[in-house]
Formats: sequence, structure tokens, C-alpha cells
Amino acid sequence: MKDSFFTLTFFPRKPRSAGSGEYPLYARITTEGQKAEFTIGRKVNPSVWDQRAQRSNGRSRRDIELNKYLEMVRSRFYEIHNRLINEGQFINPQIMKNHYFGMVEKPKMLCDVFRETNIKRREEYERGDIGYATFSRWERCVTYLEEFMTLNRGEKDIPIKDVTAGFIQDFEHFLRMSKECANNTTVRYLRYLKNVIQYAIANKWTNDDPFAGKRFKRTKAERCFLTEPELQRIMALDLKAFPRLESVRDTFVFCCYTFVALTNVCLIINKLQTNNRGIGNGLETTCLHHFA
Repeated sequence: MKDSFFTLTFFPRKPRSAGSGEYPLYARITTEGQKAEFTIGRKVNPSVWDQRAQRSNGRSRRDIELNKYLEMVRSRFYEIHNRLINEGQFINPQIMKNHYFGMVEKPKMLCDVFRETNIKRREEYERGDIGYATFSRWERCVTYLEEFMTLNRGEKDIPIKDVTAGFIQDFEHFLRMSKECANNTTVRYLRYLKNVIQYAIANKWTNDDPFAGKRFKRTKAERCFLTEPELQRIMALDLKAFPRLESVRDTFVFCCYTFVALTNVCLIINKLQTNNRGIGNGLETTCLHHFA
């Protein structure tokens, strides 16, 4: 913001061609010697126009409505000027004129920016840089944000510059209470949101970081080994109604008996072999394709 003072002047201008005898009205915005002029779409008879008062002295209904309209235009410019000051933006006549006519870029919305980053996550998934589960969580986080804002604010999206530390705390509470997310899952979603906010800051769509000073601590999971009876119970589960889960179970049991690490190799079950050596409890080995 360079200057907080401006003047707004209304004046009639004689048209080039003779018409009804009325002159079109113009507005002039002035700041620091700079000016911008535009027609306000109204006309006035020059005989009733008071330039000093910048209003019509006529008594007709049309003149009364014109004066009300001029006051409305003036109030609109004061509103624009105050908002620009509060936001710390640069002020000049052209900027104020653009705001009046709605020719300014609309604020970036939180969920829109989130989906923009999700396009990049999809490209990373298709390239093999991240797994499908990670990509799904990124998309699910947007859905949770929309549910949270609809429930708490009555709207599905807000300008990203309006995201505050309080908004983050409320969203964290929503994840833990309404979505019953465990600590590590909640932390993961909040880190996704933090990544989006940092992306917006880098593009100058927002200036404040609502995550400043906030730290997330994940719970260290205590992992233990499966016992033989537990593995037998997993093998005995009837999952025929859930083919996908059955394939996952078969792959897991196969890895338990063959010492193949799921974390190092991607395994895809191709076909159950009925003639291969059994590995216990009637479960047959599977034909697996290995991908690095």
C-alpha cells in the first residue's frame, strides 16, 4: 500500500453528438496525482447538475434515484479502499477501478488448491513414485475437508488465505472424533494439508502459515510377530465372498512361508496352481509375478 488517500469525483461530459440534451456522467478516481476515469452508465441534465455538491438539484423521481445511485457508487469505492488497506495491498486508481468492475483475480480456494496438488500426486503415482494407498489418502483428505467445512461453516470451501491455526485445530479434532482416525493417520492428513499451505505460500496465494510453531508427533507402533496359531486362524478364514481380500491373505501367507518381503517386492497373484506343492491346511502355492 503506497497511499491511503483517494478522491472520487463525479462530473458530466458533453457528448460529441447532440442528443436529448443530457450529458453522460463520469467518475474520476485520483491518488497521488494518478487518475482513472470511467462512465457510470447514467445521464443528467446539465441545467440541474451541481458540480460542487456532485449531485443533481432536480426534484424529479429520476433525479432522486440518480443521487441515490451516486451515493451507492461512492460507498462501494470506500468499501474497496478499506479492504485494500486492511489486506495491505498496493492502491492506485486502476486497481480500485478493476475491483469495482470485478476485473480482479478471485481468491484461491482451499479445496481447489488441494485438488491442484492432487493432480501432481496422480502423476507421481502413475510414474511409480508413490503407492496407490498414499495417493488415495491425498484424495480422501479433500473429501474430509469438505465434510468438515460443511458441518462447521455451512460451506464446502473457503479462501486459502482464511485458513487459520484455529481452523487447523478444529480440523484435527474432526479427524480424531468424527472420523475416528488414530494418531498416526491424523498426523498424516495434517501433513498433507500443511504441504498444500506451503504450496500456496510459495505461489503467494496466502502470506500467513497457520502451521507455524505446530509440531506433529507420530506414535511409534510396537510390532510383534505372528504366532503359529494366529497364522493358522488367518489361513482358516473364509474369504470367498471377498476375492480381493482373499488374494491379499493368500499373498501374505505365501510370504510367511517363503520369506519373501512384501516391502521389497510387489507381488501380483496371477493364478492359483492346483497341482503345486501345498503349504499347509489345503492352501496351494500361487503363481506370482515379481516387479522391481
